[in-house]
Amino acid sequence: MLLKIKKILGLDKLHPDVQFFLDSENLKIAQPASFIVMIVEFSFFLNTIIYCIRSGRAPSANNLFYRKLYAFLCLAAAQFFAYSTYHKIKKTHFKRFTLDLSMVIFIFSVLIFGICISIKDFVNGEQILVFLTVNLFVSCLFMIKPYLAILLITIPFGLFYYLMATTSGISNATRVNYPVIMFFLIIVNIAHYQQFLRIANHNVLNHALAEQLRNASRYDFLTKLKNRTALNMDFEDADNPNLNSSFIVMLTDIDNFKIYNDTKGHHFGDELLKRLASIMQNNFGKTHCYRYGGDEYLIVLPEISEELFLEKIRIAKECTKDEFNFSGGYTHGFVSSFEDLHHLINIADQNLYNAKNTGKNQVIGSF
Repeated sequence: MLLKIKKILGLDKLHPDVQFFLDSENLKIAQPASFIVMIVEFSFFLNTIIYCIRSGRAPSANNLFYRKLYAFLCLAAAQFFAYSTYHKIKKTHFKRFTLDLSMVIFIFSVLIFGICISIKDFVNGEQILVFLTVNLFVSCLFMIKPYLAILLITIPFGLFYYLMATTSGISNATRVNYPVIMFFLIIVNIAHYQQFLRIANHNVLNHALAEQLRNASRYDFLTKLKNRTALNMDFEDADNPNLNSSFIVMLTDIDNFKIYNDTKGHHFGDELLKRLASIMQNNFGKTHCYRYGGDEYLIVLPEISEELFLEKIRIAKECTKDEFNFSGGYTHGFVSSFEDLHHLINIADQNLYNAKNTGKNQVIGSF
């Protein structure tokens, strides 16, 4: 029961991606919301000045009161609008603290504005619609955790209730309706927050599943190395930074692999495949190793000296000498397209074939 209450109030710890989604939604809402408030309040501010100019009188106390409030809220909205616009243009990663600070300044300014305007209206015998509107604005517009929203609703309501009671007094109907409206706004916030929380959780889950499917399509299940799909994705895109560089391309496979499978079983053969994959990625880097098919592995390595490359092969052979042998064929060339890479793979494959036909357990090729 306690856990359920904590979840309803937003006191439970959210997954970082879920929290990021909620914060991002607040940032998206911030720009249009703050812009509208800024323009409206600036228009009202100008109107108080224009009224004085047209009437030819000095601004009254009432005029100055409203002018200051309009300017106050306009500035609060302007800082929020500037913050959200900056992140939209620059596409920079926002910090939660700065986002929360900017949003809190804006929300508190809206609430203070609503209290001041509506108290003055109430004293003059008018409706308190501004106060109710800004509270609805706060409870429904932004993704605020319910426990914070409850504070942002109940405290202004309590203060406003006190100010009404100590100025002109309140009617019996207001005593009944006022708490009802307050609880209604709290319920609206909780429902609004929970709805977006479900959307955020679904988005994060879908993103995680999409990432799993993406990895499953790009990586070999047995060896965890990249597969041919990954190879195509790495080199078929014309904008890929991997292109327009020189590469060493090598094809390797395990000598007599079929015999191992036939005499010791496929499980043993799988262990050999994983062992060679581990050795290759340790020596050449996981991002440069691919399972090309069967027991064949492809290395596409950014250009290094032939001496260093052959040293890496020597180390790899030293690691496997007591377990099995492997052969390889390599070449070197400039890759500006997938066709260039495919051409180098064919040369490496021919060198591998020559290595197999001239004794195995050797790596043949040239720069």
